[in-house]
Amino acid sequence: MGGVPSVPRDKSRRIQVIAAGYSRTGTTSISIALEHLLQGPVFHGGNQLFQGTDAWMREWCKMIDANDDKPEMLARLRHITAGFVGIADAPAYILLPELLQLYPEARVVLVTRDRARWYRSMAPIMKSVATPPMWVLDVLLWPCPTWRWLPHYFRWAGMREEKRLTTEFTPELLDLHNEWVRNNVPKDRFLEMSLSEGWKPLAEFLGVPEPDISFPFANDAAEADAVTKRIFMTAALSWAGILATAGAVGWQAYRFWGAR
Repeated sequence: MGGVPSVPRDKSRRIQVIAAGYSRTGTTSISIALEHLLQGPVFHGGNQLFQGTDAWMREWCKMIDANDDKPEMLARLRHITAGFVGIADAPAYILLPELLQLYPEARVVLVTRDRARWYRSMAPIMKSVATPPMWVLDVLLWPCPTWRWLPHYFRWAGMREEKRLTTEFTPELLDLHNEWVRNNVPKDRFLEMSLSEGWKPLAEFLGVPEPDISFPFANDAAEADAVTKRIFMTAALSWAGILATAGAVGWQAYRFWGAR
């Protein structure tokens, strides 16, 4: 979530692996690992959605606006994911049925984690999204390129998650998600693993040599917390600048007309 978005250079490359683990199950680590094994860019949802360009987010919102028009949605999703060799984090798992339809040859990796530890790690993110009413986020993020589109995405994601699982955030949510993934992917192209297992199961699953370097372990929680704080700080400073400018213009207008 706090990393730099990957940029595909060869648009002919296709999604080979869908990392369907829930957010905060090591999605950054598995993304880095897949980039190394597949030698190509991986679409990490947190990085792309929170660190991408305003124009890219606008295209993303056009795609989710076509949620009820499957052909258009698939066409836009194919355009957005063109050139990536893998995809991880939300919204990858939310769009798993569409991704499997677009890339039927893709393999699916489910990274699991102790649900109590996952819940403690995920809780601050859920609180930061759920605490302010969505209309407050609409107003707060309006001056901020890229982030201004986040409330639109959150509404869509909430709607999809309510249909897929539930909107109730409990430790059991991770179990529900994992079982849903197991029941909705081809068994012959599915791997369930823990990051503690390192390179071996992932390399064997993909049929590539096991690297002789350490498996990447990234701190998703620290990155996400830093991005969240930066978003709200930037929004506050933007509104401070807008209000200060409006106040200065108003004062000058008052002095001008008052002197006449």
